Amino acid sequence: MVINQQPPKLELGQRIELEYSRGTVRFLGTVPPTKGEWIGVEWDTEERGKHSGEHNGTHYFTCTIPGTGSFTRPSPNIKVGQSLLEILKERYVDEELTAEDLYLGETNVKVDVYDFDRIKKKNSQLHLMQIVGLANTNVVSAADFEETQKACPEIQDLDLSSTLISSWQDLADIVAPLSKLTVLRINRDRFHPLTTQPSFEFAFKNIRCLAMNRVYISWDEMNMLEPSLPNLEILQIGFNLFTELGKSDETSPIAEQKVKGFAKLENLHLEGNKFVDWNQILRLSRLPSLKSLDLSENRLANVIGPQDPEDFKHLESLRLNDNDLKDWSSIDQLSLYTSLKSLWIQNNPIMIKAAEDATADQSGKPDTRTITIARMPHIIHLNGTEILKKNRIDAELYYLKNVALSTVGSEPSVIQALHPRFEELCEVHGRPDTSDETRKATSDILKDRLLNITFVHKDKMDGPAKATVQRGVLGSMTVRTVKNLVQKLLRVPAMRQELSFMAEDPVYTGVMHKVLLKDDLRQLSHYDIEDGAEVIVLNR
Repeated sequence: MVINQQPPKLELGQRIELEYSRGTVRFLGTVPPTKGEWIGVEWDTEERGKHSGEHNGTHYFTCTIPGTGSFTRPSPNIKVGQSLLEILKERYVDEELTAEDLYLGETNVKVDVYDFDRIKKKNSQLHLMQIVGLANTNVVSAADFEETQKACPEIQDLDLSSTLISSWQDLADIVAPLSKLTVLRINRDRFHPLTTQPSFEFAFKNIRCLAMNRVYISWDEMNMLEPSLPNLEILQIGFNLFTELGKSDETSPIAEQKVKGFAKLENLHLEGNKFVDWNQILRLSRLPSLKSLDLSENRLANVIGPQDPEDFKHLESLRLNDNDLKDWSSIDQLSLYTSLKSLWIQNNPIMIKAAEDATADQSGKPDTRTITIARMPHIIHLNGTEILKKNRIDAELYYLKNVALSTVGSEPSVIQALHPRFEELCEVHGRPDTSDETRKATSDILKDRLLNITFVHKDKMDGPAKATVQRGVLGSMTVRTVKNLVQKLLRVPAMRQELSFMAEDPVYTGVMHKVLLKDDLRQLSHYDIEDGAEVIVLNR
């Protein structure tokens, strides 16, 4: 006898899974002129979406990300999820599961597992498991508290990303029995908006690391959750569409409206959001334990220095890659954060333009790394590379001389505005002589610092040359800058270049060995390349 399955009963805001895609119910009802019931779904990914909740000019629901909505009919194929323990047992303890039944995730790709029975036995011991990955499963609710506590008491790291959990209360109920849980991942989950501060008692009290990228909550909601996370040390909340850190009070400056709480937070990831105003970032400046801040892939156009000695007092590491910083004044402002030791700042307009200028102008103009080091006296790592004492002295001397020569005749106030460290560097290294004779001699010295390199394009090391070009390059230029230059000269894409040259072995006289310029962030001088060297360019 065949029993007809009925479609599940759904509610607005409920999470569902259909044909391996997950989404949130945003509409239930009719859509004229069609007949019958429809379900409006905001899908988690754009691939499944067809519109933003509209049909024939009528808007039925809204989507956080445009183009992620569609309508579907009620169907028995719609899944509404299971409890944590049901999913755990299904994934790890299914006694009937065999190696022939094992597939990759939710695909039709079969996995061939060596020694399957031993692995299955090991993974089936839920009470011993410390790291559990349930991303892209249909977890939706908690099981019995005592049953869960008894079944998996050792879990310390739990991944519940891309599940069907739809409320913070449900999440709290799920993790409450896991007394040893310190790492929780809920990336790409979708929750009902919080309108009042929840009370979760002790559910999240031991969480040290919380990853919630692309969850799309507001910062006001994050503030409501903060009291429930008293021991939080690492917060990953990137790609979340933030433009501001909570509602602003129009009666006082934004930078003075500080984010409170998060007493133990040391590492904050805000990459991939939409911040444009550094005043919003200054709202984080009084977090008492903050040491590392990731602001990569935002839209920040400028940096403002500390407005108070307490601003970012303990901040040691800052990532500003892929923003919109356009002039060196932002670097000068960053130098005022004296606790800052490590900085990442690639792919900003000022860096890209300066690198292009240094490539086009071979007369001795400092590269971006040299300028940044000279302008920022406190940092010891730049873009992941250590700044040695010798690197700093060279950078400051080179920058100082370049500024002195390029500003001859300018008013001191103008020089100070453009180069705030100029007078300080003069005190440290002495004021450069800018007389006509010295300027000419210095110009000659700068020319002498150029390395005449012959770039030879080949298909293979021992093959014939396809093209050859000679250029003068500075030893302070990074390998990445050289690759960009070679791309323009020889039409070989920088990303596909392999650069190498032959050098005499330091131990065996007369023996040559191949030196690969493999680190894009290193300066040419790091590889001890000599004037007149021949660099082989291979297209990999």
